[in-house]
Amino acid sequence: MIKSVSLADKNVTFGAQAETEKNKVEMESRILPNTLKTRLQQKYQKTSNAFLQYPIKGLKGDVNSDFYEFLSMGIIPYLIGSGMFMGLFNLVNKHLMPKSHVCAGINGKKMALGVVLYGLLKTLSADLVTRPVYWGTGVDIELPIEHVYYPLPKEPGESARIIPQVQQRKVYDSREFFRKDLIQKDIGVSYYDNVAKKLGLGEDLNDSVTETTPIIQNIISTTKTAKSLSTYAWAGLGVGLATQDCWEDFFTSISNRKRHIPKPGEGLGAKMAARMKNFGTNTYEISKTFLKSFGKSFKTLWTGNPGKTGFMKHAGKAWMIFTAALTIGTTANAIYKAKHMGKLANKDIMDKSKESTVI
Repeated sequence: MIKSVSLADKNVTFGAQAETEKNKVEMESRILPNTLKTRLQQKYQKTSNAFLQYPIKGLKGDVNSDFYEFLSMGIIPYLIGSGMFMGLFNLVNKHLMPKSHVCAGINGKKMALGVVLYGLLKTLSADLVTRPVYWGTGVDIELPIEHVYYPLPKEPGESARIIPQVQQRKVYDSREFFRKDLIQKDIGVSYYDNVAKKLGLGEDLNDSVTETTPIIQNIISTTKTAKSLSTYAWAGLGVGLATQDCWEDFFTSISNRKRHIPKPGEGLGAKMAARMKNFGTNTYEISKTFLKSFGKSFKTLWTGNPGKTGFMKHAGKAWMIFTAALTIGTTANAIYKAKHMGKLANKDIMDKSKESTVI
């Protein structure tokens, strides 16, 4: 006899039973809106779990430790390594340039800033590929989902309690087995109808899901490849921007930020108010200086260093042109191939209203 297993606060019995309110599952996987808020929430949850939860499960040999958790932990060496590089650059430069501590400090800060801009531009530039593809084809490969799964029980019999777990995934994580079930449940067949319309397959198709699936799979492949190539090119551009001399004002604004010096007998409330005021002022001034320095670095990288000639003078401009061309070209290729496949599929090679025999 198969015994019942406690599923969170619901009892689910394995066996042929009529579905009752007891057997219904409260938590279900669902598609989330593709907004900045959703992305930040997903990134925070994946990162915090990668540091605090997944390593412990893996080291214990937990039966529910899976490949998703292993891949999520890849963020750990990325963040720790970035922090180590930023600290190492500043530490080593002080010893390599002992006669010029000011120059050593600036070089170290530039290298540290390069690490930050590398990650920042790599992350933000993804939309330069995925959004145009979405507008042109109707397929958003960044569409996020909250994947709910039920891990294997760790206790035998009726004492086993299965608590639902959540993983932050995307609809198109898999090319061959993307989450059609969630698309149809949360959005409906109208999603595929819209894709078919944008791809030129026509409207009011008998089965838009089947007609669009192979083209969607092609879009997943071409867009993910385009995004990978483009984002790394933008990341390299971020490093190039950080090497420009115009960041000195930004570093100075950080060093000269306002600091509150408590007065004798000053109360806690007055201290907190003064610190909050300084925080707001510093944030505004530093942000303004950062944006100005960022704009100047683009201009300087484009025009080149006046003291250099030949390739070294125009290397920055060449990389900026290459990055822009790569982004535009790979994105256009993804859209063109999808439209071309839709055009070929829409050709009336055979009159579907007539009977035919397949040999």
